Amino acid sequence: MRMRVMLTLKADVNEVSIQQRIKVEFIVRWKQCPDCIKESRERVWQAIVQLRQKRDDSRKGLLILELAIARNAEMRKGILSVQTKKNGFDFYFPSVDKARHFTQYLAKAAPMRSKTSQSLVSEDKTNNCANIKTTVVCDMVPLCRDDLIVVRKGAKGVGNLSGRLCLVLKMSSVVHLVDASPARDSDMNTRSTELHPDNYYKGGEDKTYRIFQSPSRLIRFVVLDVELCGEDDRDRYKNGGGDEDNTTQVFKGSQSGVKKYALADVEVARESDFGVNDETFRCVTHLGHLLSVGDSVLGYDITSTVLTSESDSNAFNSSFVLPDVVLVRKVKGTGGISEPSELEVKKTKVKSSASRKKERRMKKEQLNQEKLDKAAARMGLGTDKDIYFELDDFEGENALSEAAIREKMEQLDDELAEDLDAVERELAIGMKNLSREDTDSERKVEQDKVP
Repeated sequence: MRMRVMLTLKADVNEVSIQQRIKVEFIVRWKQCPDCIKESRERVWQAIVQLRQKRDDSRKGLLILELAIARNAEMRKGILSVQTKKNGFDFYFPSVDKARHFTQYLAKAAPMRSKTSQSLVSEDKTNNCANIKTTVVCDMVPLCRDDLIVVRKGAKGVGNLSGRLCLVLKMSSVVHLVDASPARDSDMNTRSTELHPDNYYKGGEDKTYRIFQSPSRLIRFVVLDVELCGEDDRDRYKNGGGDEDNTTQVFKGSQSGVKKYALADVEVARESDFGVNDETFRCVTHLGHLLSVGDSVLGYDITSTVLTSESDSNAFNSSFVLPDVVLVRKVKGTGGISEPSELEVKKTKVKSSASRKKERRMKKEQLNQEKLDKAAARMGLGTDKDIYFELDDFEGENALSEAAIREKMEQLDDELAEDLDAVERELAIGMKNLSREDTDSERKVEQDKVP
């Protein structure tokens, strides 16, 4: 584009006024900003964040982080592209600052350790500049909620829980552990602790903290009796918990004035054996304020578990007694055993072998077709939930809307939804802290500039 302008120049020389008109022609040439120029070229990224969780039997932790990133449009702005890898995915960023900010965001949601390395791509000694690529490796702790782990004797950073069976209660920036088989006269505060990621990796990872049972081995139990233990029982009556005949007090939110976890002696029976035989189990659990008679609860049946080696038996303290049952969490929406309805009985009619084979073949073909269609563009991991987020979901105008996210969330089970809500709360707190740090650093810079 060309633009012509007539200019009138005036000057006074020795009390003589001189005036002349000049025609000036401007040529406008459009040019991209440096950031846009980088995006139009290949290999524009300056930093990469490699998120990994080295665990084959469950990808729940990575799935929760994927959903949390999908719901945060602010964090997705700095991501240039995403690639799915075997045990995680890679995020590419145009600058190192954005990659570090994203790493801090992830560290608020899951326990992990970060390592930063740099590689020299090219160097210009004449102009004293260089092209350096930065790689940030984030290794997530390979534990998930409801994992039953063996903490070996001498483990550091777990307080009184070394040499015992522990249950992963919650995953945030640290791993929240609770004793899987506490004593009746113990205090709940001393039976729970927080495991920092640094202590986990310093302890030798799988050698010190070995997964004893995974959530895939959970089975249903029916609660037959609940009796609160020790100080928790006395505190309940002091706070007006009710009559002594009523031996349980159910936690109904933070406004109920009842602690969420309390030690209790619980008698349970397998749901599959309920009404078949009289085999029952007694155990001490931390779910005293969450269980009542007739509830269904998920737990591990330790009686059918065999220690894999002698090292596992030597990992426990001499005073530790292996429990028969470890209760994990209450099953929502159930109040014990209920007989199936007539409609359910009709649905369970036996099908012919040909129809079953045809149905399995059709399902397999459908799944393969979906994987082929989404393999090139999906951002998330291939999970048993079949939940994928396309790469377009992470870009500008095509960002996921609240309605689309809510529709995807409805496909999740209650357990995964609870974990995601807990992660979002942790991330909200972490984002506030990060914004405060940014504002404090800006104020400090402004104060340094003042003479």
